[in-house]
Amino acid sequence: MLTHYRDKILRLLPFLLALLAALLTLSGLLLRLDFWLYDGLIRLKSNRDQASNIVVVSVDERSLSELGRWPWPREYHAQLVDKLSQAKAVGLDIVLAEPSHNTPESDQALADAIRRNGKVISPVFPEMQGNRLTETRPLPGIAAASAGLGHTDYELDSDGVIRRVYLKAGLGSPHHPNFAQAVLDLANGQRQSEQQKMDMPHGNPDSWLREDPVMVPYLAGSPPFQQVSYIDALNQLPPSFFAGKIVLVGATATGLGDIHSTPLSANNRGMPGVEINAFLLYGLQQDNTPVPLPLGWKAVINALAILLLDLLLSRYKHRQGILPAYLLASCGVLVLSVLLLTLASVFWSGVTTAILLWLAGSVRFVSRQSKLLLQANTDGLTGLYNRRHFDEILAPTLDKHRAAGKALALLILDVDNFKGYNDHYGHYAGDLILQRLAQELNAYFSARRHIVARLGGEEFGIVLEECGLDQAVAAAEGFRARLEELELPHVKSPLRKVTCSIGVAARVPEADDNGRTFYEDADSALYIAKRSGRNAVSPAPAALTPQHQR
Repeated sequence: MLTHYRDKILRLLPFLLALLAALLTLSGLLLRLDFWLYDGLIRLKSNRDQASNIVVVSVDERSLSELGRWPWPREYHAQLVDKLSQAKAVGLDIVLAEPSHNTPESDQALADAIRRNGKVISPVFPEMQGNRLTETRPLPGIAAASAGLGHTDYELDSDGVIRRVYLKAGLGSPHHPNFAQAVLDLANGQRQSEQQKMDMPHGNPDSWLREDPVMVPYLAGSPPFQQVSYIDALNQLPPSFFAGKIVLVGATATGLGDIHSTPLSANNRGMPGVEINAFLLYGLQQDNTPVPLPLGWKAVINALAILLLDLLLSRYKHRQGILPAYLLASCGVLVLSVLLLTLASVFWSGVTTAILLWLAGSVRFVSRQSKLLLQANTDGLTGLYNRRHFDEILAPTLDKHRAAGKALALLILDVDNFKGYNDHYGHYAGDLILQRLAQELNAYFSARRHIVARLGGEEFGIVLEECGLDQAVAAAEGFRARLEELELPHVKSPLRKVTCSIGVAARVPEADDNGRTFYEDADSALYIAKRSGRNAVSPAPAALTPQHQR
């Protein structure tokens, strides 16, 4: 029965694992492992191209110490923007949403400088003001002077790390391009129209909507961009230094708050937003911004992968080699994830599939080992325990009952006139009778502590735990009568039907008792039952003495 259920579960295993893979993917329970894979790949990937034309102008600690506390007078930004007139595009990643209270003319000076430059992108981003979600923009004059606007909204994963951004986002509708994308478009000669630049939120004003997610293509080691201090760019570097460059201006000083956790910096000081934009800009330039698979597609692919691989690998016949085969397949899934990310810029983490595949291999390996053990302990014809396993069970069972002072019973059953049955009906029919007898024994002695085995030929053994002589004889008599009532034809028997004889040994095991003595006593009782005319139950001779009546 257990074997039947085990085989049924094993047949359903690929489908159950496929369902589990889909549920785990959709629930996000193993999402941290996906992050771990991506972060590990990022740390292994280093920059090999030092010829990038991206320059980051950093509002760093040295600039703050020389130019004073933040925010600075906007004339400083106006001077810098004028100095960047030869750049291909400028991303001014600085919040300019509030007017200068003391010197309002400085706002106009900055707007004029931005207009003169003609290649400046300004940021927009979502912000909560009280209980209301708003879209924070530059001052109207600065926004109008800018060549375009781009959103600087970052997607935080569940562990608080930035791995993804959206190429489009906006309040009510995704009408703003990503900041790095807007800068690159401008550097390539694609300018935003006035309508696009000044497009105000529409649709649902309470929702910040995002489209077109991509993974930020971080690189370990030296960054793929040049970084200069704001104070040096303002006072020392000539305008020709920035000629033909794409320049991003933003805060890198820790105290200014624009610091985020990334795969490269989650365990240290974090990474400034302007540097995240620089990595994304570089990836967009190289056409290397991996696209994460949508959650639905990811669930389907994980489910199909585990289903097909397990169906295929489960056919592997080599018992010892099945676990390495599944392990190799799990590693292959992870390698495929790496190749997709590296060669096709598609991020599909096969961690869920790899784990479930390894689980499937472990289940199938254990199942095959248990099946092998069961075969070693089982009689091939009847499915009962064989003589070897019966002897292995009997010895510790005797010890247990001896220590507890409880009676143990052993029944030895033999089919009457079985040689005549085989001679008349043939050995195949004899095998069928033995199988039928095994089924009846299993059904009758179905209690958990009863052990039924085929001892050889037409002889069977039954161990009844915590069972005295009277109970054992009654049980044996009950089975003998049951077999007789089946009326199984046997023309070579005096009763014209299949019957059996049973010898019973039952007592509290003594110090000198062992499996052999119990077996010999039950076998002697069986001999008495046979000699008395068969189709009978007989207790062992020793059981008739007062010593064994307990």
